[in-house]
Amino acid sequence: LGSGAYRIGSSIEFDWCGVSCIRALRQMGFKSTMVNYNPETVSTDYDECDRLYFEELSRERVLDIYERDSADGVIISVGGQIPNGLA
Repeated sequence: LGSGAYRIGSSIEFDWCGVSCIRALRQMGFKSTMVNYNPETVSTDYDECDRLYFEELSRERVLDIYERDSADGVIISVGGQIPNGLA
């Protein structure tokens, strides 16, 4: 889950964490899904993750995507207030 636009600098911190996480998951043999509503980040590059959703970050939307993709789990970035609230 991405933090989207929160304040100057926080989206960059999230982006680095998100991309690093996606790459680590790939090395471990997992597929990754990125959910973010900020299209201006590297983590929202289609070459980084296996699935990409530009969606609002709400409990309902995240659960919809989780169920649709039959996810094994969720990793939440703490780069902004929305993911913190969802955590």
